[in-house]
Amino acid sequence: MFKKNEKIEIVDFEKEAKRRERKEKFQNKVDSAMNWIHNNKEIVMLVGPTLISGAAFGVKTISKQMKLNKEKDLKDLYCYDRSLGHYWKLRRELTNSEWVEIDQRKQNGERLADILDELKVLK
Repeated sequence: MFKKNEKIEIVDFEKEAKRRERKEKFQNKVDSAMNWIHNNKEIVMLVGPTLISGAAFGVKTISKQMKLNKEKDLKDLYCYDRSLGHYWKLRRELTNSEWVEIDQRKQNGERLADILDELKVLK
């Protein structure tokens, strides 16, 4: 009858039909775009470089902004403990008065983990 490792595939005909329909619509749009490009080469050659450079500028700007946001989050939402070589994840950004209190308590010999736990800012 069936072999041990043989799988039985159950096909959902409605999903398969919708998938084929989406694929056909996408292919039709690609074909129409290619035909338009082929028929309007002059316009594409005139406008294409501008669009490409604009897209490159946009991608560069967005990636730079994302990098800056990650660095800001790292700076604001993590606190580095030099004695352990460990980053503590914080629930929220610490205020200036909390940083001053942390510095004073560290100078008195308390551990950073205990201080952050008492301030209830650890995540």
